[in-house]
This record gives sequence, structure tokens and C-alpha cells, in this order.
Amino acid sequence: MKFIVLLFTILLQKKIKKQGYRRRRSWFSKMATPLKVMMGVDSGEASKPSILSGKGTGYQVLGFFLLVILPGLLVGLTIDNLQGLSGTLVALLLSVALLLYILGRDDFSQKFDDYKECWLKEDYQGAFECASDFLDIEGEVLPSPCELHYTVSKAVVYAWFLRFFVFVFWYLVLGIGGALASLLCYWFYREFKFEWARNVIAAIEWPPSRLLALTTALAGKFTSSFPVALKSLIDFQTPPNEVLFQVIFPDMVEEQEFDCSGASDVLQETNQVMFRSGVIWLVLVALLTIFTGF
Repeated sequence: MKFIVLLFTILLQKKIKKQGYRRRRSWFSKMATPLKVMMGVDSGEASKPSILSGKGTGYQVLGFFLLVILPGLLVGLTIDNLQGLSGTLVALLLSVALLLYILGRDDFSQKFDDYKECWLKEDYQGAFECASDFLDIEGEVLPSPCELHYTVSKAVVYAWFLRFFVFVFWYLVLGIGGALASLLCYWFYREFKFEWARNVIAAIEWPPSRLLALTTALAGKFTSSFPVALKSLIDFQTPPNEVLFQVIFPDMVEEQEFDCSGASDVLQETNQVMFRSGVIWLVLVALLTIFTGF
């Protein structure tokens, strides 16, 4: 049923995408507020411990269980225990609705086109400001065109990873409860800024990023990218965005050799590589469903 849920979710997401969409997570913040005292965190500034911080990491882990693990378990067990024809239909509808919520309905295609239009006009300041609106671009000073191109390319790749692949991976591995728990883990870190929670996120991102690295190698420059993707399988230090960037751009040129006129096409190809990778994942899930009943 996972293939059907995933297919329906992707088709529905495509129909109802909304530019500038943001998931509402105010309910999560409300749930976290009373637990901040228990975890020894000042509700006014989550990253700084309060006078109750002597309660230690054990209370923080308990809070993590209550806010992240427990909701995922409850949702997963509830859907898995729905039986019969009507129960299966309800489980299907709930899974599609939850997975759609987890993946979100953000549509940055228009902003992406605006960025390319500015680039083609050689309006690099406008391109930088446009990219800053819809991607997580570090810094406030306009870099050189070469640096801007690779920064935006890396951000596009990581946006694909965070908005689709990481949650789809954990949905396929652990079901809808696992996908929900992975999303809540990101929210937990945003709320509390515990360093160990960041390490948990790194562990969550490691398997899907390495699988995606292999996929993008197949969908892109296989000869030069595949050795880099294989090497990443034993690399536990490099962040996912760097791994994926190295695989997609194994032959990155120096600034003096950079061709501004072809950069827009390269960025479009990067976006297409990520799209083709998503199709490959969907096909693999379909094959697993047909031959193994996945």
C-alpha cells in the first residue's frame, strides 16, 4: 500500500501546491511549552539552560520521547491496526493526508523561474535577493556570480532533500509514523536547540542522503559521480548537502573558468536530476511492491 499512498500523495501535492506555503506547527510549540520547565530550558530563550537545568539530559530525552517518538508510535500503530475493507480505506486516506502534511505544499517553481530570469539578464543582485526569498542562502553580501551559482545549486539540492527525500525514505522504512517522527525531530531541535538533538537529525539524514547520492549518480553524470557516491557510504562526517553537491558537481570549475552564460542551464539540469531521482525512487518502490509485496 505504500506505493499507492506515495503515488496519490505526489499527484495530490502537485495539484494543490501553494507558493510560500508553511506548515502550521503552532500546535507543536504549545505542546512543548509546558515541557520546557521539565527539561530545564528557559521558555524565553530555548538555547540557554535555566536554573532548573540540573535536571539533566534524562529529562530532555523524556521530552523528546513525549514530543517526537510517542506521537509517531501512536499514529503508526493506529493506522496499522485498522482492519477490514473500511479500515483499509480509512488507513489509506489518513496516510495520504498525513504524508501530504509532512511533505508540505510549498511551490517554489515561480521563484525559481524568477531567479533564472534575473540571471539571464545578468542582474546578479536581483538573482541573489530572489534566491534568498525561497532558499536558505547564507550571508547578506552578494558573492561573485560563480559563488552565487554554486551556493544556489547546493541550496536547491538540499531543499529537494529536506522537502521530499528524507521524509519519503523514513516513510518507506518505518511507515507513516516514522515519517511523522522525523518531521517532529526537526521541530524539536528548532524549539530547544539541544546539541544531541542535532546529532539525532544527522543520524536521520545519513541513510537517505547516501541513498540519494547513489540515485543522483545514476540520474546524472554516472562515470564521474558514482565513485564519489560510493565513497560517501563510508563517510560519516560530511553533511548531506555537501555529499549530494559533490556527487552532482564532481567536476566543479574554478571561478576563472566559470561560464555565466551557461549557468542557468546547469541549474535547470540540477533541478531535473533531482526530479529524475524522485522518479527512480518511485519506480523502485513500485517494483518492490510488485515482486515482494512491500
